[in-house]
Amino acid sequence: MLQKSKYLIIKGCAGLGNRLVTVFAAIKYCEINNRILVIDWSDGQFDKKGINAFNKCFELNYIQREEIENIDDWSNCSHSSKLFEQHKSKGVYDLYINIQPKFWRKLPNKLFVFAWLKKLRRRWQPINGGNYFNSLNSGSDLPNNISEQILYYVDFLPYMNYDELPKYLSLKPFIVEKIEQFINENNLNKVIGVHIRNTDKRPTTDMQKVIDYILIKHKGSSIYLSTDSTEVEALFLDKISDIVLFPKIKPKLNGEGLHQWALHNDPTEELKYTLYEESVIEMFLLSKCQYLYYQGNSTFSNISKVYHANKTNCYDWLKL
Repeated sequence: MLQKSKYLIIKGCAGLGNRLVTVFAAIKYCEINNRILVIDWSDGQFDKKGINAFNKCFELNYIQREEIENIDDWSNCSHSSKLFEQHKSKGVYDLYINIQPKFWRKLPNKLFVFAWLKKLRRRWQPINGGNYFNSLNSGSDLPNNISEQILYYVDFLPYMNYDELPKYLSLKPFIVEKIEQFINENNLNKVIGVHIRNTDKRPTTDMQKVIDYILIKHKGSSIYLSTDSTEVEALFLDKISDIVLFPKIKPKLNGEGLHQWALHNDPTEELKYTLYEESVIEMFLLSKCQYLYYQGNSTFSNISKVYHANKTNCYDWLKL
């Protein structure tokens, strides 16, 4: 009897950096367990609802992949989640609520020193009417050799080393062209790249520190600044004379991430993809700078470091 294919379906959640880390974690799981990878980013956060935003900007290498609509005999396959089986086209945010139990929110991060403790804390977004024990988190905790033909992988931040991500994940050619054009126009390979995330993920130290450090160590150099905060942008423009900025849409954020703003404040869904593409371009522009000062508590920032050609020129500015 011909053995049926087994699939691993990633249901997208969280922001861009977290999603890409999750893609890498799922790739490694598929390699170990001989599963076909399915990436479903059609949840409406990065593009119009129903459009798989991953396919618009990214390509995968060295891994067998399929689209969810091409899985044959859906109803006769065994599924690890009845909820997703019954709602094939639904995204995570259609089925779950964005709430983490108050008990976990009150405890400081420094208490969670072991990976298994961190996984406990990450149990967030329970099913509507559900609780901790049927939470959203179901990904990096999955054991090997699960029998179901269709396995669902939902995780917002697997705790793993993803330095190999560039081997598997590349950009669409038109995105590469836009990046190269901006690099050439701004001589970016001679510029100091700085990433400051100051909305849903904030620095754990005063950002004036990185400004002072750069003014001394890289005196007179051009600075490419990538930030989600207009206040941070204004601060850098006031302190440093030569600032390079990527032209992008800058919505007024109120503590939420750009992806969260797009999900809840773009009823026409016309801006979602634009904001997503601009974020992808900025993430990879940072990786092309001669020196990179990345924000270590941001996955967006860390992925820029992972793609940088010279890791010795990359510095976590939170640790300066």
